[in-house]
Amino acid sequence: MKQQSKFSGFILIGIGLFFFAIQMNIEVIQPYLTWPTLILIIGLALLMQAGSGKDSASLFSGVFLTGLGIHFHAVSKLPSWPEPLQMITLLTGIAFLIQYKKAKDGLIPGLLITSLSLWLIFFNHNTPSVENIFAKAESFWPIILMVLGAYFIFFKKK
Repeated sequence: MKQQSKFSGFILIGIGLFFFAIQMNIEVIQPYLTWPTLILIIGLALLMQAGSGKDSASLFSGVFLTGLGIHFHAVSKLPSWPEPLQMITLLTGIAFLIQYKKAKDGLIPGLLITSLSLWLIFFNHNTPSVENIFAKAESFWPIILMVLGAYFIFFKKK
């Protein structure tokens, strides 16, 4: 319960600062007082909650939402910023890797998703599109799901 009150406190302070900045009408920060900033505030509150205790469950969400808020600000300011699909997969992979560092869970998905997103960012023009890859693999997905399910049931021990 103590963790929940810290999270609520972080959220209230962040949103209060957001609306205070709107009321102060400081011209330099006005372009940043948009909905991506609110996502950034929520992400930072989750990161502060994760950092203030042993709550690693909010670490993944905090990293993802903080990165998403930064992404939406950067996409409008930097013309060479990667596309949303590439950034969302990169943020997901990074969130898994940071979660692995603290909770020792999510290394393989983090490496795979981060590798895929880096490939999409840097080598997208030389590769077939993601839709083509998934279209070719469409007939195999039920088998892949069954094999993964069997692996988790019979072989993976925690």
